[in-house]
Amino acid sequence: MIIEETLAAPVREWVLNKNNRDTFFVQPGSGTINVSGLPHTEMFDAKRNNSKFPYVEMFKIYQSILSHYSLPKNQPLDNEFGALISFSEEGHKVQPHTDPNPPGRIHTRFNVLINKSEGGGEAIIDGKVIDTKENEVWVCAAGKYVHSSVLIKGSKPRVLLSYGTYLKRKQLEEILNK
Repeated sequence: MIIEETLAAPVREWVLNKNNRDTFFVQPGSGTINVSGLPHTEMFDAKRNNSKFPYVEMFKIYQSILSHYSLPKNQPLDNEFGALISFSEEGHKVQPHTDPNPPGRIHTRFNVLINKSEGGGEAIIDGKVIDTKENEVWVCAAGKYVHSSVLIKGSKPRVLLSYGTYLKRKQLEEILNK
């Protein structure tokens, strides 16, 4: 599935504005370099709204993903990060990890690179490198498989949209087999 450029472009432009990143993005804990993130973009923030944050496009992207994977339009986002935007530059890589699962569900993330780095940045899920095109969605069963990323190289940053939710095992299996 490829996200329409008309939806991705306003989000990309907002994120690539350094003032927006400096104002709204947070640095993760120790041990990580050249990365910042903006969790829970689905939650309204007046200051972020005044910066012309593309709420509508973020919502439409999530709705198109839900529709493509035959999930309900009201599928809730996860509690930890929700609709997350990640900005990564040369030298960053996601360290191998799995995400926690609530009882009876599997933490699943629907990811899309709206700005693909010059080199690296590909997801690694269960030991397999997932090479995607810019604006192409991939599914990460984050609570089931160890996942990470390839080291980013080059001056073009990696901008990732990541929509997290909790799925029943059967729902996830259907999606992964699609």
